[in-house]
Amino acid sequence: MAEDFRTLLMETDRLPDGDRWFGDIQIGGWFYFSAQAGPYHESRPQTVLPDPMGYESFEVRLMTVQGVISYGRYGAWLDLRNKPWAALFTTERPTVLFAPDVPVATCQQIYEDLLHYARTNPLP
Repeated sequence: MAEDFRTLLMETDRLPDGDRWFGDIQIGGWFYFSAQAGPYHESRPQTVLPDPMGYESFEVRLMTVQGVISYGRYGAWLDLRNKPWAALFTTERPTVLFAPDVPVATCQQIYEDLLHYARTNPLP
């Protein structure tokens, strides 16, 4: 099992309106895994907590480092779309997949599946 993804979340921005952003987690040369939580994100609870460990769910976005995730040379989604968690995601743009209110255990599984994919699939 990989380390808990929440231990990798570093706050990068806190806005005057109370919004807060965690930096993306880069996974190899393949992915950016973005887990966000707070008053303007689809998470539970929808408030700013002092520690990411306090959240029950996160708003998640997946992107590839090289651009398009949904098709083409870096289209990892063609391989990942059959994972049990894949149905949670919609395509915001060809470059971004989005899932609201993803439970922590599912976020962890997504993170681990992306780690495995990056370790076992050479970059094109």
